[in-house]
Amino acid sequence: MQELTLTSPPEATKPRRGRPPGARNKRTEDLAKYVAATYGGMTPGQQSAAMCMVSPKDLKAARRLARELQIVDIDLSPLMLAMVVKAKQLSRAIGCSTAEAWVILSKERSELMPYVHQRRAIAPVEVQDAPLPGVLVMEAAPGQDIELPGDFDDDAFEVAPAGSHDDAQDADFDQETIP
Repeated sequence: MQELTLTSPPEATKPRRGRPPGARNKRTEDLAKYVAATYGGMTPGQQSAAMCMVSPKDLKAARRLARELQIVDIDLSPLMLAMVVKAKQLSRAIGCSTAEAWVILSKERSELMPYVHQRRAIAPVEVQDAPLPGVLVMEAAPGQDIELPGDFDDDAFEVAPAGSHDDAQDADFDQETIP
């Protein structure tokens, strides 16, 4: 005896119109190629990185350039010194303060961050079985002390003085919620 297998009927595949999912728009692709070809094969992101990032060549020349630019504190780490030199060079080139040039370079670097260091999804947190905190509400007539059962630590409780809350408001609340 032969086994009979049930299969679903083949789905009719319709020709899909438009570009495939994830493909770039033709005009966008053309513009990207034009920009790269016109500006020495460098994209705007690559030009931004070349302007604001510190290269190994910059690291080697940092101490010498710092002396030439009369930077006072050259005892910084080579990376920091190279970054200060870049900011000083930019400030002289565009006529702004070194601090303003530092902000410009920092902004350029931060705009490049998503292309190198993508944000990661938040990992789910495992919830462990922990005892839930409890709330004990006790009321006493004015002038009476509240006696706590022996299982409770006196330091864990805050006792509000009598009349410290609005009793009228509590009464209104109780009447509204209880039919």
